[in-house]
Amino acid sequence: MPPPSQSPFRPFRFVHTADLHLGSRVMSLPGMDQAISADLADATYGAWREIIDLCIREAVDFLLVAGDVYDSADQNIRAQLQFKEGLKRLGENGIAAYIVRGNHDPDDAWSRSITMPENAFIFSSNEPEVTIHHDQEGRPLAAIVGMSFATAHIRDNLAEQFPQREKEWPYTIGLLHCSVGGARGHEPYAPCSLQDLRRCGYDYWALGHIHQPTVLDSHIIYAGNPQGRDMGETGERGCRLVTVGADGAVEVEVLRTCRHLWKEVAIDVSGTEDLGILEEEIRRELAMISEEEGVSVVGRLVLTGATTLHRELVAKGGIVALEERLIEDPPAGRYPFYPERIICRTVPVIDRDAALARDDILGEICRQSDLAISDESGRSRLRAEISSLYQSTTARAYTSEPDDEEFDVIIREAEALLLSQLSEGGEE
Repeated sequence: MPPPSQSPFRPFRFVHTADLHLGSRVMSLPGMDQAISADLADATYGAWREIIDLCIREAVDFLLVAGDVYDSADQNIRAQLQFKEGLKRLGENGIAAYIVRGNHDPDDAWSRSITMPENAFIFSSNEPEVTIHHDQEGRPLAAIVGMSFATAHIRDNLAEQFPQREKEWPYTIGLLHCSVGGARGHEPYAPCSLQDLRRCGYDYWALGHIHQPTVLDSHIIYAGNPQGRDMGETGERGCRLVTVGADGAVEVEVLRTCRHLWKEVAIDVSGTEDLGILEEEIRRELAMISEEEGVSVVGRLVLTGATTLHRELVAKGGIVALEERLIEDPPAGRYPFYPERIICRTVPVIDRDAALARDDILGEICRQSDLAISDESGRSRLRAEISSLYQSTTARAYTSEPDDEEFDVIIREAEALLLSQLSEGGEE
């Protein structure tokens, strides 16, 4: 734990955000309402405006941006102008901004033709800089230590260069774009360990690079990206509002900034025997979910359960037709729900006990799947055989080897698929 901070002269507040990726186009869907599609395309800009609005609404003292302001280093002028406009609004309300550059917007890629407002402090990429934030009366509130990326592919441990906290510093914040301990799906840029950060003795670490909001320690936090862009970025997205009391006590709140939510939704359709009724049930479920979320939802639907409709869904175009209808005519409600994709994991209505007792291929499938789950030697052999599927660079970027529980699910899903095809003639 960091040493207790010196009591600031007054309580203060700041917002921590990261990975804005301005200019990144959020995926839309064919047949989607044009207004929603256009809003999705500009969703990263909408999230940035929401961050600025809440900074002003909450009357914070300053904003921290932990890298990857832009999605690419291609001098996207619109993204830079939108970013500048947000900073300008902060300055008009007496709010400072402290920014480090990340792997998507390194120092050597930023346009020098667009000057940022005076209230924006951008940290050097040469070495960690220390700046003291003062209130309007000139009293020191916080020491902020930050360092930017010089180029896109930083493999050095930048955290090792950060100085230990000085006694005379007030509440101290580290601002860095980095990979702590490695993270699936993210390049290990500026890799470091928790211990590297803890040794500095700072009160708070405002981190960027990992898009999933993550609390590594009570005071070491990835804010995550403020707007999910695809099914790899599901769930709530926002920023952190940090309140520091006069006694040094810290309160961290998560505030939503996303205008559209990506979500995977599992719907159990067990016992449903009519496609029309199935669609009605799905529509009710999706309308309820989007109403609860309070924003439009782009979701991946996973249909589960035993149903007599299984074959009609998977073999006769039922899933494709259902997707088309839900996209063209979204579930009714204040907030639309758009299906990104429908995955059918239903199973046919099959008496497994009866199949297991049979002395044929159906019974053998059931017995082999039981062995794959219960017999350790057989389980190990099967896991070794499928392990190679997860070793390619492409596969590792999107998935990882299943754990024991996931492995059991895969086995049972494979069993259900085989039983379905064999018991119904094998037509797919």
